[in-house]
Amino acid sequence: MTGIAPQSYSSSGHLRLPMFFLCRSLCLLFLLSASIVYAEVAAEAPGPAEGETVSHSTSSLSALESVRESIDLLESEIKETEKRLNDAKDSEKAAIADSLKDLMARQESLQSDFESIATGIDPSAYEGNLVEDFVLKNEVDALLEPIIAELKELTAKPREIEELRSDLSRWEKRLKTTDAALSNLDTLPTDEFSESLRIAVSGTREVWEIRKTQAKNRIQAISYQLEQAERTQPSFISTAREGLRSFYKSRGRNFVFCILAFFITFFGLRFLHQQIDRQFPWRKKEKRPFYLRLIDVGLNVFSFLGAVAAALITLYATGDWVLMGLAIILLLGIALAAKNALPKFYDQGRLLLNLGEIREGERVTYNGIPWKVERLSFYTILTNPALRGGLLRLPVNQLSGIISRPASEEGELWFPCHEGDWVLLPDEGLGRIIAQTPEYVHLVKLGGAKLMIPTVDFLAKSSENLSHGFRVSTVFGVDYDHQSDSTTKIPETMWAFITKELVGLIDEREKLISLKVEFASAGASSLDLAIIADFDGSMAPKYQMLKRALQKYAVECCNENGWTIPFAQITLHNAFPEPRKEVPAPKEEKPKLP
Repeated sequence: MTGIAPQSYSSSGHLRLPMFFLCRSLCLLFLLSASIVYAEVAAEAPGPAEGETVSHSTSSLSALESVRESIDLLESEIKETEKRLNDAKDSEKAAIADSLKDLMARQESLQSDFESIATGIDPSAYEGNLVEDFVLKNEVDALLEPIIAELKELTAKPREIEELRSDLSRWEKRLKTTDAALSNLDTLPTDEFSESLRIAVSGTREVWEIRKTQAKNRIQAISYQLEQAERTQPSFISTAREGLRSFYKSRGRNFVFCILAFFITFFGLRFLHQQIDRQFPWRKKEKRPFYLRLIDVGLNVFSFLGAVAAALITLYATGDWVLMGLAIILLLGIALAAKNALPKFYDQGRLLLNLGEIREGERVTYNGIPWKVERLSFYTILTNPALRGGLLRLPVNQLSGIISRPASEEGELWFPCHEGDWVLLPDEGLGRIIAQTPEYVHLVKLGGAKLMIPTVDFLAKSSENLSHGFRVSTVFGVDYDHQSDSTTKIPETMWAFITKELVGLIDEREKLISLKVEFASAGASSLDLAIIADFDGSMAPKYQMLKRALQKYAVECCNENGWTIPFAQITLHNAFPEPRKEVPAPKEEKPKLP
């Protein structure tokens, strides 16, 4: 006799109480945080383990006697029922046969309980090795069978205890029912009954007394079984420890091998793909033909499929059908989810084969900034040579809705300026570019003030780049007294004077590209001259000073030559004069009285 509670021996002897791998991971975290409690529990004396023999206690012997007594009572009741069945009429045989069948089932259950208490082994465990519980109707049942078996094994002990508690509750209710029935029979006035009625009542009392005895015996037996099951149930920490040990010995090792096989195969195939791509001459081609793109996409897909196949082969070789089943279920779920995304995959496949709206080597606008499609792949590379850090690596699904176009080979700019250029902004004024990235453009203004503008906003401002040359112009007027010289002598004299002064200001004649002084228009109060000066881009920092210098030198030239500079005059003329009003004669003042 082992003293082991019923159903402690599983019908699947090859399973070693492994826990589901996710539960084990959570248990591991719990164990790490509760190591002190584990040490205290481990120090306690363990209960009887599976396969050990223990001596029967007084409670077990009492339980055996009560079950045996219940079996004897049932046997006598079965004999009486069989006798009644033989003597019964045809209309009554069906009901009596059902009652007999129920009694025999109860007898078989009691016999099983007797053997379980006496041997400490559930008799169904012996039969379970010969009888197959699973009926495999299709491949799905075969796939799910190991997973369900592990889950059942994991919850075997809690389910056993819960079933015993439910049985105990039912038999306690039956005991209360028998007590109530016997109490009601005691209240009957049997002295006033006839002989036949007293015999019938006595027979009924015997039946309910038998039922009461059976209920008491069952309660005693189930209470013992429940006590044994709760006593032999391992603690949560012990179960977790055993589960972790079993996991790392078998399933954990298989899981690690599966993951290693997946990643080693995946990265190995990716490395092989890169080596093929580098060694073969198509790498040097500026535009890859269609068949090379097809090979590239095929190798990328093969890297993933080969890694999945390697992982499944590893699980198959180790014989771990639980993880194999979970992996197949996961792949089926991914396949079902991908079915709804087939149109999206089709569009992405067209892009990868350079057949979509975006073509390799063309120009696109992404987030308001122009980019060149350097390479189309699962991670597309966009570049902008004019930006610091001008390289974007985007997944192919981020390119939906974007359309590319061929870039012009005749000087199409990727950005309006470069670092170090001087630009003139409508609101911010003059500034030098010190850094430009895909996110921000950094400027420093005259005087040292720094400014940071989002790149998209900078492009929208229509800035002027002065570093490649610029023009400064102004309008200057002379008086109408010099009308005869305003188109010949004055422009020539002013051009010579301003040219001399500008060359002296900038120190280098080559930086003054050109200077023009031309008659512009006859204004309301002056004869206007247009002064236009073109400078080299190196003079961009002096843009504002040069604009002021044109006006300054024009005034100095007028002073030197005695030319009058007019100012705006306004004269009002009344087109309809009114008649003059007569002024009334002043009244004579009367002398004031003293």
